[in-house]
Amino acid sequence: MIWKVLGIGSFVLLPMSVSLWYTSHHRPVQYRWDLTLQKSLRVYLKDGLLGLRVLAMPTKVASRTEFRATLQHKAIPGGRHWLLRSHRVGPYRITWMVFPLWASTVGLIGLMFVPVVRGPVMRLWRRARGRCIACGYDLRGSRRRCPECATPIG
Repeated sequence: MIWKVLGIGSFVLLPMSVSLWYTSHHRPVQYRWDLTLQKSLRVYLKDGLLGLRVLAMPTKVASRTEFRATLQHKAIPGGRHWLLRSHRVGPYRITWMVFPLWASTVGLIGLMFVPVVRGPVMRLWRRARGRCIACGYDLRGSRRRCPECATPIG
């Protein structure tokens, strides 16, 4: 059941992933959200990459002044495609996570096909191990039908 939910969810999220990918190439954007008084999150969409930057501050006063400050960094550090880095600058901790949007799109496509592939694979696995292909009951000693679900053996 969980695989069907994941498959349907990935089918719903796939157009959003593709539209973010398209947007990042044609109209780079950045968003900022204040997670708490001490943390802010900046999201960058540029050149097919998604960059997340979390800035953690030691005091509430520092966070208020940082929220009024303009962006001091390039949108994607070093132009890298895969990056996970955390470092300190004075009292601040800056954490970067950058990954290509095609990776999320490929992952969603893979999740979409899991329910389709899982059924035949499970039937083959059960048949090879001497189990009922419908319910998985152990068929050793059974002649014509599964004693659990009455599925014909064959």
